[in-house]
Amino acid sequence: MNSLPKKTVIANRSEIAVRIINGCKSLGIATVAVFSDADKNSRHKLLADESVHIGNSPPLESYLNFDKIIQAAQATGADAIHPGYGFLSENALFAERCQKENIKFICPSPEAIRLMGDKIESRKVAAKAGVPVIPGMAGCASNLDLFWTEAARVGYPVLIKASAGGGGKGMRAVEVESELEAAIEAAQRGGV
Repeated sequence: MNSLPKKTVIANRSEIAVRIINGCKSLGIATVAVFSDADKNSRHKLLADESVHIGNSPPLESYLNFDKIIQAAQATGADAIHPGYGFLSENALFAERCQKENIKFICPSPEAIRLMGDKIESRKVAAKAGVPVIPGMAGCASNLDLFWTEAARVGYPVLIKASAGGGGKGMRAVEVESELEAAIEAAQRGGV
């Protein structure tokens, strides 16, 4: 069993970071808040044991900047990074970078992140592990006739989901058969 970290950088902000800081403190883990220019007076910065400025307000210049987050951990002697959710939590490359730098990444492994990013493969793995999955297609279909057949088999309403879409992007609820084709086209575009 892995031991708990001694000090954790919280690579997120606002309420997400506050919750992680409170959880760490309850376990006796020291915390380091990172903050951008926009968050210089934020609650998470005040609650953490330490804080490190990581850049300008745009997330690409701060919360999504691998180097700045890693540097914050190294500068403070943190042995772990917790990404919260969003930002770096689903970034396999960042998880690998943490491994390379010998910093614990409090999140799934890079392999698990990649697998869960692929909706078709993650569904197959879940079913194989005995996790109940909602009835539906077990793969990707470019053939519109297959969609019609599978929707009829499952029964309406159906949910059309782009295999690579995240955060609900490319997801369409279809109540009746006549809406299926337009929903598939919208999901493929990732549009609303």
